[in-house]
This record gives sequence, structure tokens and C-alpha cells, in this order.
Amino acid sequence: MNALSEKRFLNMPNGFSSLFFTQMFSTISFAVLYATLVLYMKSQLHMSSKEADLITGVYFACNFSLHLLSGYLGGRFFSYRGLVITGIIFQLIGCVILSHGTMQSLYWGLSCMLIGTGTMVTCLNMLVSQLFSANDVQKRQSGFLWNYSGMNLGFLLGFSLAGYFQLHVDYSMLFFITAANNVLAVVILLTRWKYMADQNTLMSRATNKFSRYLLGFFIVLILLPILTWLLQHTHFSDDLVLSIGGIVGIALIIIASKNTGAERNKFFAFIILLLSAQIFWIVYQLVPMGLTLFAKDNLDRHVFGFLIAPGWIPNINAVAIIIGAPLLGILFVWLKNKMRSPLLPMQYSFGLALSAIGLLILPIGIALSHNGYTAFIWIFATYVLQAIAELLISPIGYSMVGQLIPARWQSICMGSTLLNSGVAAVLASYFSNYALGKTGSSNPVVTNPSYSHMFSQLGWITMAVAIVLFALTPVLNRLIRD
Repeated sequence: MNALSEKRFLNMPNGFSSLFFTQMFSTISFAVLYATLVLYMKSQLHMSSKEADLITGVYFACNFSLHLLSGYLGGRFFSYRGLVITGIIFQLIGCVILSHGTMQSLYWGLSCMLIGTGTMVTCLNMLVSQLFSANDVQKRQSGFLWNYSGMNLGFLLGFSLAGYFQLHVDYSMLFFITAANNVLAVVILLTRWKYMADQNTLMSRATNKFSRYLLGFFIVLILLPILTWLLQHTHFSDDLVLSIGGIVGIALIIIASKNTGAERNKFFAFIILLLSAQIFWIVYQLVPMGLTLFAKDNLDRHVFGFLIAPGWIPNINAVAIIIGAPLLGILFVWLKNKMRSPLLPMQYSFGLALSAIGLLILPIGIALSHNGYTAFIWIFATYVLQAIAELLISPIGYSMVGQLIPARWQSICMGSTLLNSGVAAVLASYFSNYALGKTGSSNPVVTNPSYSHMFSQLGWITMAVAIVLFALTPVLNRLIRD
């Protein structure tokens, strides 16, 4: 690929195409675990639903919490591109270990996967972010939407792969094939390596780069036994993630207070939007836990005579995002030209409202269920609505870091944006375990009432946050515009 073709790829800057495809292939590993982990532990390791749910919650909580650490390591002890390569290699190792299918390989394999997925995503987003100037808001949002579309191509491939091997109950082959995708991700990134150099980071300016690399790699290696222990002590891990989330929230408020003028106002607007997105991420994190178990045990998965694997159902979300991301990118550019007010608060408000509706329709489907099995159309509608909500909140959340936050705090705030999902994973596991009930039964007639109550309760909370944020839109617009 020459420089000319690189520039023509989606009309984006040099290096963007490699990041797009690296994101796509590296996401497959995460997608496979997202769709499979709770079922893998139940089928392969014979855990109870609640035990599998707790470990899944801790895994995704640690995964997104590590994004905060990677925001610190990246640009300080590793270059962004160096930490991405390191993360992909750990993903590869983790998949190979998980293919053994034992309790010991579960914890060590998940720990390697955590280092991979947990350290890579923030740096990939920073690499995308530094391709655009701070004032190029429309191009930046379009770039993140396209990149998000590439990530969801990876989810589409990963979910499809996971569903096939779920039906054949062959998890070893699933993880071996998943490992191979990481080799492709490394090769693709290396093809445009020269365009990925850090811009104005501590690492790029440092004279002692090798010693920084050594210290950074030592920190990464120390994480392995720590993460293995945390995965085996779920209640402590939950408390730890929630505590870190609270501390980071307080730290962001203190940092914002020390800024002045427009920087201070924009920082506080960022914090308000970050907090409002928390409820969306709780709904989002139900997918690998409560929604996966609901789909397996309480859903009529026969569509036109075909049995749909639980792992294929999230493809509804992925396809909707792949189609919707470029369309929304065009819409945002058009709205930006028509409206003088910032779009961020409105995007978040509508996203939360759609997420709420997606949950609130599920109790209706449960009430109309036949023999306890909810019709597939209800979960289909939920995933479509959640996909649109995700497009309005997630990639825009990454983009707003470069738009609202001073350069010196951007990597930390990018990590904080992803830490939001880690805190949400813990809270989602609580909602999910509540929905499973106390009986331990998988009978939909027994569990439907608790699922219905959980979906309804969380849906109305989400709608309330959407309404409050909508009411605050004029205030937020003034903060952002200043």
C-alpha cells in the first residue's frame, strides 16, 4: 500500500488504515471472550451460573480498569505503538493457554488476556486521536466513528466464530483460531509503523528510553500474578474496582478545579458527561452476563427453523454499528453545519433514552412469552436500540477527550473513559445475579419474573438519567462553548 492509497482510505490521514484493520483483528479475541466466557465456564469447567457470572464481571471490570493504567504507561514507559504490540502478543498467549480448558489455565489465560485487551485499547485510541488536530472536531468524530466501525467488524467476526464453536462445544479449537488473528493484527500494524510515532509525549522526549521500557515491562509482568489472584477473589476485586473508580472520579474533579477559564469549564463538562454515561455502560455490560444467560435459557432462539447460537446474537449489535457508524458520521457533520450549539449533550441524552427503551421493551416480551420462552424479535429490537445508543455515546466519548481535555491530561482521561466500563461491569454483575434469582434454576418460568423486574428497574433508572441530562443541556453547551 503506498502513501496515496493510504490517504484515500476513508479520506483519513496517513496511518489510519493500519489502525482500522489492527483494531478489527485485535478485537476478535475480546469478542470471543465477550460472547463465550460465561458459557465456557459453565459448559467446559462446570461452574454454576452465579459463579461464572461473578468471574465474568470481575474479568470485564479488570479489563476496563486496566485501560486507566495503560493511559499512564502509554507515552511514559512505552510508546503508544509499543504498548499496542505488547498487548496483542499477550492476547495471543492468553488464547493459547485458555485452549487447555482447565481451572488453572482459566485464571492464567484470562490474566494474559487482561494484559492484552486492558493495555491495548487506550493506546489505539490515542494513536487515532493524535492523527487529528484538536480543532478538527468533525474529522476527528468521523475518524473515531469509522474506527469504531472497524472494531465492530472485529466483533462481528469474533461473535460469528464463537457461536459456531458454541454449537459444536469445541472451545479448544475456538481459542486456537482466535490466537491466529492476533498474528495478523501485529503484521498489519508493522506495515505502517513509521506513521505511529508518539507526538509530544514524555516517552518521545525522553533520553533514557530503554530504561523506561524495562521498567514498563516489569510493571506488566508483575500484573500477571496479581490479576490471577484477583480473578479468584471476586468480592475483593469488585470492591477494589469500585474504590478505584471513586478515587479517580475525585481526582478528576480536583484536576478540573485547578484549571482556569475555558479549560476548567470544558473539563467539568467532560466529567458530567462521563458520569452520565455510567448507566449506559451498566446496560452494555449486561450482554456478556445476564443477557447471554437470558438468551441461552429464556429465549426462543429458533428463527425460520434455524437454531441461533447465543454467541451470534450480539452480531445484531455489531451489524447495526457497522452500518450506522458511517451514516451517523455524515449526520453529525450535517448537524454541525446547521446548529450553532455543541452536539455532545444531545447525543448523550438521546443515546441514554434509546438504551432505556431497549431494556423497557423486554418485560413486555417476557409477559407475552409462550411457555416461558420470549420471542426472538424482542431481543433483536433491544440489540438494535443498544447499538444506536452505543454509537451516540461510546465513540463520541473517546472523541470528546481530544475535544475538551488539555493535551497533558488526555491519556489519563481516555483511560478514565474506559474505566467507566470497568465500574459498570461490577454493577452489571450485581444486576445480573439478581436476575438469576436465589433458586439456581435455569427454568424460564422460574426466572422470568426476576429478569423482568431487573430489566424494568434498570430501564427506568436509565431513562431518568437521560431526562436529567437533557435538562442540563443548556448549561453543558455554555461550558463547552466557553
